[in-house]
Amino acid sequence: MRTRRTGIAVSAMALTLLSVPAGAGEFVPLGDGSATNNADLLGNPAIDCSNCTATPPYETDTPFDIDWSLGLRGGMRDDGTGNGPTYQLIALPSVTLKQQTIRGGYDVGLSGELTYEVEGSARIGSISGTAGGEYKLDALTTLTGRGNFKASQDDPGGPDYASNVAAAPVVLSGDGEIGASRDLGAFNLAVRGSAGREVYGETVYDDNSTSDNTFQNTTAYGVGARLGYELIPGLVAFIDTEADYLAYDVASPSLLVKLDNVTYAGRAGLNARFNETLELEGSLGLGYTDLIDETLDDFSAVLYGARAVFKPDETLTLTGALTTTISQPGTTSGATAKLTYAASGQVEYLVNPWLKLRADAQWSQAHYQGIDSEEQSWGFGAGADYLLNERTDLTADYSFLRTEKTPAPATDEHQVTVGVKFHR
Repeated sequence: MRTRRTGIAVSAMALTLLSVPAGAGEFVPLGDGSATNNADLLGNPAIDCSNCTATPPYETDTPFDIDWSLGLRGGMRDDGTGNGPTYQLIALPSVTLKQQTIRGGYDVGLSGELTYEVEGSARIGSISGTAGGEYKLDALTTLTGRGNFKASQDDPGGPDYASNVAAAPVVLSGDGEIGASRDLGAFNLAVRGSAGREVYGETVYDDNSTSDNTFQNTTAYGVGARLGYELIPGLVAFIDTEADYLAYDVASPSLLVKLDNVTYAGRAGLNARFNETLELEGSLGLGYTDLIDETLDDFSAVLYGARAVFKPDETLTLTGALTTTISQPGTTSGATAKLTYAASGQVEYLVNPWLKLRADAQWSQAHYQGIDSEEQSWGFGAGADYLLNERTDLTADYSFLRTEKTPAPATDEHQVTVGVKFHR
């Protein structure tokens, strides 16, 4: 009986001590709960860990993701003009910097094509740069922007140039586009605006004479909008409208008037994407080009558009596209514009982790407005990439292109290239 009373007394004394607040400097093993030193209570409830200190995410000082490559190729090209094949060395450098942030992402890219013909001539085929990104204002609104620059020079032996052309003109072009999209529930609205400039240099002939190409210099402005409505999950119906203004620096040397024009276009179509395997889009519309000079005839055209991407598994990708474009006529005498319908298809097959096969086919038909002249071309190609190691690929390609432009005879172009590609 005495032992039981002693145990009860000790327990009561312990409870009394625990119920009294700790004084200054006193050590209380169990704590009184007043100290803010429990990391589990202070942590962010979204962070599933103990003793973590939640810090706000940083968007600055994040390094860019750098991707680069350098292709070195040698090849043979026969343009079908009867002058025999030419042998070329080609360098294809490329670098891209990307950064992802909480609200979007940004990227900057630079690429080029440098060609040296064994007979001694060198040419910068193209140097192009791009910069763009997107920024989410909120969960429903996204802003986008992109700028592009390109300096290019065609091969003077191509079908678009006379046999006495020694150097094709250098073409400088730049354009920019900004856009905004808003999720409106079942509807989605996107608007865009663009501006661009294209400048042509002189054409040089075999006798060192030159011809001026300023009549091809243009400035372009455009606006557009696209409204989509989700019929069912994965299936969207849309309408797209745009207006583009094209201004020429000087008058056409053949028509003696400027070819300034405004093109209005409207399309309606469907976009279907139910999973990662298949994506389809098709549209049909009408375009109308209003030539500002009253002595020139306006024209209209039916606009076809389609795109398909099929990925049945990780090894096979098939893509196809059908496009309609209205562009300037170039050096074609008497024409006011060029209307082009084009179709293309590509297939890529990963045989194994070391070998990738690819093939493509293309077709296009161009109608020159204002004159009775047409241009048609079709071609195909095949290639392979073999992975030597993590940074090096061997490449091989063959391409064929047949071009028919009235009243000139048809030309058949063959090109074979082999080389190596170093990449990150």
